[in-house]
Amino acid sequence: MFKTRRVFIFRSFRISHKYEFQSEACICICLQKALIKKLLAMDNDIIRNQKEIAGLKDTIKDLNDKLKESEALKSNFISNIMNEVYNPFSSILSMAENIISLKEDNLETAKHMAGIIYQEAAQLDFHLQNIFTAATIEAGLESLNLSKVDIEKIVSNILSKLRYHIDSKDINIVSKFDITDNPTLISDVKKLSLILLNIISNSIKNSPEDSEILCSYNQIGSNLNIVIQDSGTGISDSELNNIFDRFKRIDETINSVTGGTGLGLSVVKALTEILGGNINIISEGGTKVMLSIPCDHKVDSGESFEDGALFFDEEVF
Repeated sequence: MFKTRRVFIFRSFRISHKYEFQSEACICICLQKALIKKLLAMDNDIIRNQKEIAGLKDTIKDLNDKLKESEALKSNFISNIMNEVYNPFSSILSMAENIISLKEDNLETAKHMAGIIYQEAAQLDFHLQNIFTAATIEAGLESLNLSKVDIEKIVSNILSKLRYHIDSKDINIVSKFDITDNPTLISDVKKLSLILLNIISNSIKNSPEDSEILCSYNQIGSNLNIVIQDSGTGISDSELNNIFDRFKRIDETINSVTGGTGLGLSVVKALTEILGGNINIISEGGTKVMLSIPCDHKVDSGESFEDGALFFDEEVF
């Protein structure tokens, strides 16, 4: 009996330890699996972090490149401003001095010089308007000054101011209007004028001699849709991506001839958005600018409905 009990106890001991060994083995396996899973997760985190770090490095590099480019553009902008302001101003002073020294019987010469003065003053005013408008937008001080819109009158005045540049390149500007007989278009005439002045001026600058610029002005409901298309050199895809950036001028090889401050199109986009509109530019066999501007703004009962003034409507001398 004692022997039997001893065998039973021994067997129980073996079975007990067997289960203990199995439990320990299971625990070790579970721990190993958990450790492997943790290591894999850590490995994935390391890979993800490495990718994020690489992405941040690329972002920082892009920001540094853009910062350098911005500083270069601003530097060029100051140089451009000096040229675009000083040159017309110097020309005005020179022509005025020549007129003063003319004899009384040289009326035709005086008229010719006065015409040059007017064109230079108009060009100077154009650049100053862009500069001051950009500064006002940057300061958040732009507001709407609403009045009735006579688009044909606006275009006529703009073409009159650009007549010298149009004639000097023998460019034919074709303007088509599809406006209702009793238009009720209401917008900010001054802002709309500066938008069109910039776009048409750019088209003239970038068009070859003896070419044509097509301009259409259509009223669809209370929206004014404008399309201006030239047959110039066009704009590359890379330039189209940042064409509205401040201080950015289209292809330097072109602008080295045509000049400009690099503010025009950024001002155009900002003013278009202030008016609640949108602008798109495509370049295929020239450049096509498409504008859609809502002209159904509500005017307060006490607000004047007088026609807005255009650039140079008043004497500039």
